[in-house]
Amino acid sequence: MAQLEKKTIQTKRSFTYTYYASPKDKGDPSAPALFFIHGFPDSAFMWSEVVDNLSDLPYKVVVPDCLGYAGTSKPKDVSAYKWSGQTADLCEILQAEGIDQVVVIGHDWGAVLAQRFYQRCPELCAGLVLLNISYRAPTEQRFDLDAWNAQTEKRFGYPLYQYWYLFTSLDGSKVINNSLEKFWEVLHGADDDWMKKMFSGKDAMTKYFSCGGTVELKSFAKQGKWRDDFFERFSKDGFEAPLNWYKAQTSNVQWQDDKSIPKENHVVKVPFFFLGCTGDSVGRTDLIQIPREAGLLPDFEMTEIESGHWCAMEKPREVAEALRGFVTKRFP
Repeated sequence: MAQLEKKTIQTKRSFTYTYYASPKDKGDPSAPALFFIHGFPDSAFMWSEVVDNLSDLPYKVVVPDCLGYAGTSKPKDVSAYKWSGQTADLCEILQAEGIDQVVVIGHDWGAVLAQRFYQRCPELCAGLVLLNISYRAPTEQRFDLDAWNAQTEKRFGYPLYQYWYLFTSLDGSKVINNSLEKFWEVLHGADDDWMKKMFSGKDAMTKYFSCGGTVELKSFAKQGKWRDDFFERFSKDGFEAPLNWYKAQTSNVQWQDDKSIPKENHVVKVPFFFLGCTGDSVGRTDLIQIPREAGLLPDFEMTEIESGHWCAMEKPREVAEALRGFVTKRFP
């Protein structure tokens, strides 16, 4: 992200955010800015190659380090991660940059935050783009992890969120902090069905942490820049804050927070684009058909690429070209 400037802001909630933005004199002021939101366990750096591959386009770019990550504050209080609070923080970043229209682009948990950003601030959104994680409107039912895993195991043959039991356990952050090398392998192993084995197998991650073997990594995960960024951040900060994103969901902090979203905002009334990945066993591409069939995505486009879950690092050129096609066609 060589063309972006690194900045910081303190929000009204007294959190410090680090973010990266196009210089004020760059980009077409009449076009919406591209607003990239990362997920777990990443940072703004995850988007670097994607952003660089789009540097010739006349759109301003803003890429924050989300709450709990990198240079941004890392509150221990789970309630600090409620979507309404994070959305307000992101709005303050855009206000500081003088931006009033964005195409909001989210990956992983960032895809969920991007959805809630649209649902709470539709007037700021010219378009909505989700990578890997499908669109899910707020629901009247409290979140139940056991029920979700039972439901998805019945439908797909395996529980999508089995790994959440570790991530939301009392000692989950400690277990991961003590096994950073192994956790990097868990995230980016190249074996067939590796993600399904690690994320959907009962106690699969903790068992792997204690085993003596290793797995071959995907080629991008062997690159020093990605590894170094991961180990530098988490050797210093640990996983307590990032795992609060999961705890906010399982404790129903988010369910309670979502009640204030107007029901008319559940339908995405702007151009919507979904990028699915063939090798993602948790963010299944076919899940996007559920909200589509429910009529929540009337202006719908999608494409699918051959990649695992962390497509912005594994296939940045393909991701960039997919985004280029969408934004240049819909926001010329």
